[in-house]
Amino acid sequence: MSVPRWLPNAISVLRVLLVPAWVLLAEAANLGYELNRAERGDELRLWAALVLVAIGLSDVLDGWLARRFDLRSKLGATLDAVADKLAQVVLTTWLALRAAPAFPEIPLWFLLLLIARDGLLLVGYVVIKRRHGAVHTEHELHGKASSLCLFGLLLAFSFAAPPAVTTPWLVVSTAIVLWSTAAYVRRGVAELRR
Repeated sequence: MSVPRWLPNAISVLRVLLVPAWVLLAEAANLGYELNRAERGDELRLWAALVLVAIGLSDVLDGWLARRFDLRSKLGATLDAVADKLAQVVLTTWLALRAAPAFPEIPLWFLLLLIARDGLLLVGYVVIKRRHGAVHTEHELHGKASSLCLFGLLLAFSFAAPPAVTTPWLVVSTAIVLWSTAAYVRRGVAELRR
């Protein structure tokens, strides 16, 4: 079976395009509730959640295709990382600042935690790049676990799951984000010392 070289990258681009589609559906769901059309709001919220499922499935699919058919490329890795980060940042920000009335709200402190983590990792990347000219990057188990937990959390909030579901996801996601951040910082400090 032959797979076109461009297919994994095209799937990553599609994932980027699905992020604003999710936002539009989420905004429309809120509008439905504000116009006292809860049934329409529920339907649009479901569509938004299904778009998020498509985002997750496309992430798995493009990675699998790239590995299975040896279609990996630097561009593909960059597109994949951008698509993942865009989905995480945009959806978490929206669910923290605009969620009501159609969705439960992600606590603002969790959004600030993610911003602090990404800011810290960006500063570390820049410092290491300036000192050594290159940064050794690779996906670690803790980073994948953090992304997976965050995706599960976003799914729970997108499906408007009750607090009995969202609260444990939030606790686990927070713990794994903190663990992953600490592991990347330790690795960055070790790379600075080399």
